[in-house]
Amino acid sequence: MPVPHSPRRANSRGVVLVADDDPVMRLLMLEMLDGVGLDAIEAEDGEQAVRLARERSPDLILMDVDMPRMDGFAACRAIRDAANGATVPIVMVTGGDDLEAVTNAYEAGATDFVSKPINWPLLGHRVLYVLRASDAIVRLRIADAQNRAVLAAIPDTFFRMSREGIYLDYEPGRDGHGRSRRGLQAQAYPADDCVGKHVAELLPADIAERMLEQVELALRVQQVRSVEYELIRFGEAQHFEARLVATGSSEVLGLVRDISERKRAEEQIRRLAYCDSLTGIPNRQAFLEMLERELQRSKIGNKKFAVLFMDLDAFKRINDTLGHNVGDQLLQLVSERLRETIRPSDLLSRGDMPPRAPEETNLARLGGDEFTILIPDLERVEHALNVAHRVKDAMRRPFLIEGNEIFVTASIGISLFPEDGDDCTSLLKFADTAMYHAKNCGKNNAKLYSSSLTMQIMSHVKLEVGLRRALQNDELYLLYQPQLDVRSNEIVGVEALVRWRHAERGIVSPTEFIPLAEETGLIVPIGEWVLRTACDQARAWQKLSRRPVRMAVNLSAKQFKDENLSQIVMSALHDTGLDPRLLELELTEGTLMDDAKATLATLEQLRGIGVYLSIDDFGTGYSSMNYLKRFDVRALKIDRSFISGLPQDSENAAITRAIIAMAHGLKMVVVAEGVETGEQLVMLEKYGCDLVQGFYLGRPAPAEAVTGMLQKLWVPVGVR
Repeated sequence: MPVPHSPRRANSRGVVLVADDDPVMRLLMLEMLDGVGLDAIEAEDGEQAVRLARERSPDLILMDVDMPRMDGFAACRAIRDAANGATVPIVMVTGGDDLEAVTNAYEAGATDFVSKPINWPLLGHRVLYVLRASDAIVRLRIADAQNRAVLAAIPDTFFRMSREGIYLDYEPGRDGHGRSRRGLQAQAYPADDCVGKHVAELLPADIAERMLEQVELALRVQQVRSVEYELIRFGEAQHFEARLVATGSSEVLGLVRDISERKRAEEQIRRLAYCDSLTGIPNRQAFLEMLERELQRSKIGNKKFAVLFMDLDAFKRINDTLGHNVGDQLLQLVSERLRETIRPSDLLSRGDMPPRAPEETNLARLGGDEFTILIPDLERVEHALNVAHRVKDAMRRPFLIEGNEIFVTASIGISLFPEDGDDCTSLLKFADTAMYHAKNCGKNNAKLYSSSLTMQIMSHVKLEVGLRRALQNDELYLLYQPQLDVRSNEIVGVEALVRWRHAERGIVSPTEFIPLAEETGLIVPIGEWVLRTACDQARAWQKLSRRPVRMAVNLSAKQFKDENLSQIVMSALHDTGLDPRLLELELTEGTLMDDAKATLATLEQLRGIGVYLSIDDFGTGYSSMNYLKRFDVRALKIDRSFISGLPQDSENAAITRAIIAMAHGLKMVVVAEGVETGEQLVMLEKYGCDLVQGFYLGRPAPAEAVTGMLQKLWVPVGVR
C-alpha cells in the first residue's frame, strides 16, 4: 500500500521541483511559482530530478518530457517507484498536445499535463489547484488508513443489508492481530460469502424475522435499533447483538458483536442476586418473582396453585448446641433432600404451557430455616397435602453430619390460590400463618390456611403485646397452694403459682399465657419476678409467725438453661433475706433429661447455694434411672394425672405405689399433686406418700388467706 505524503501545513510555502533542461524555461517557471507563493528547486535533467525527488520530497513536480540522459516519462516512472514518490503530484510539460503524448504521460504516472506554449498565469492557478487536490487526497488516504486500522482492531462483524434482507456487503471481525475472525463469526454466519444472500439463509427463521423487523424500523424511524439472539453451535450457546443504523432510504449498516462473555457475566450476577449462596437454590427475591409470574399465568389460564411454607422445628437449638457450621451443613442437606423428595410432576406446569427453565425448580430458601415450594396447576387440595406430608416424612429421616446422626422435624403451612388470596403478599403471609398453626399443634405437622387462623394469630399477637406490658402494669400476681404433711396433717410449705389479670380480658388462664411466655422468652423475666416475689412473701411469713415456711417455685426450661440462673437465685435470696434451705425450686422431668450432662452442672451450682430441689410432674416424661440417681434432688412430685383416677384406677394405683417406693429407695421425699378427695388422701397415706397438695386440702389462694391457714395449721419443717 502506498505511503501517503503528509499534508502541507496551512501556513507553509509549498516546495515545487522544476525539471527542465532549458534554463530559460526553468527561470520562467521559478518566477511563476514565486508569484503564487511557492518555493522551487531545480533539476537540469531526468536523473537529477529523480535524485532530488527522493532527497527533498517536494510537494509537486513540474516535469519536462524532452530532457537529456533520462526523459520525463522515464523520470516519472522512477519517482513513482520510490517509497516517497508514489503519491506526489507530477505535472508533465509536453511540447505538443497530441493524444499519444498525453497517453504516455498518464501511463508513466503523471497527475496532470500542460502543453507548450505555456499560459503562465493560468499555469500558476493550475499548480495551486493540483496542490489543493493533492492535499485533500492525502487527508482522505490518511483517514482511510486510520479507519482501516480501527476496523482491523475491532472484533465485530460489519455488513450492509437492503430493506429486503439481502447482504450487500460483509466484513467479518478481526482478532487482536488484525486477522479475520471468520472462524468465530462463521458460527453465527456459516456461509463463506454472505454477499447476495438473504438473512433467512444464514440465520434461523425466527431470528431472521426479528432482524427484518428491526431493519424496517431502523429505516422508518432513522434511529439505531438492536437485535439480541442466541445460536447453538457445537453444543455451546453463543450470544450476539446486531446494531442497525439506516444509511439511506433502503439500506442499513449493521454491526454484529459476540456478547457471550457479557451474557455469562450477567448470568453470574443474576445467580448472585437470585440464588441462595448457601444452598444454591433460589432465594427469597427469586421466589417472589416466580410467584408473581405464576399468579399472572394462573389468573389468565383460570388455574389454581398452592404455596407451601416449611420451617424446621427446633433448628435454633441445633445452631446453639452444635454450632453454626453444623447448622449450615444441615440446611444444605435439607435443600438437597427437598429437591430429591419433590417429584417433577409436583413442580412442572402441565397442559399446553412450555416447560420451565431448569433452574426454576419452584423450591426456594427464604432465609434461616424457612423454605417455600410452589405447586402450579393444582387440581385437588389433596395433591398439595400429599406433597407436604412427603416432605415432612423426608425431614424425619436422620441427617448424617460429621459422623453424627441429627434428627429434625418440619412444620408446613399451605395457602391456596385463589381460595386464600389473589396477591403474592397475602398468599405467602397466609402460608406462613398456617405454618405457625402447624407448630402450635405439636410441630412435625402440615396445616391448610383458613380465615379463622388469622383471627387466632391476631389474638395471639395481641395477647403477646399484653403479656409484655403485664410486668410493667403490675397485672401479674401470685397465688399460693398449701402442701400438707400426710402424717401430721399440717402445712409444711406452699407452692407459688403465677396468675395474670388482663386489663381488658380479665383473668387469663395460665394454660394460655405460660406457653406464650415460653415461646417468646418472656418466661425468664416473669420467672425472675415470681422468684423474688415468692421469696419476699416467704420471708414475710417467717417474720410474722417467727417460724420458717418453705416456698416452692417452678422453673421453666428456658429459666433453667439461662446462664445467669445461679446469680438470679442468689440475688433474690440476698435481697429478701430468705434462708436458701426454705426455697424449693421445681423442675420438670423433661427439663432435667434434656442435655443431662449440662443439667448435672447446673444442679451442682444450685445445690451449692443450698436451695431445695424437686422434680415436678414426674411420670409424664422419660427418665434415666442412672441420671435420676446422679441428679441428687431432694423431692419428687407425682403428676396429677396418676392421682386423678385413684382409688378406682388400678393401673394408676400401681404406678403411684411404684413411684413412691422408687423415690424412697433414692431417699427422696414424695409429693402427690391434684388430691381432690378424701379417698385419694387415705390411699396415698397407705402407700407412704410424704406430702400432698390439691383442691381437697386447699385451692390456690392469695397471701392473706394463706396467712390465716398458716396461723392455724403450722408445723416446723426442718431440713430433710
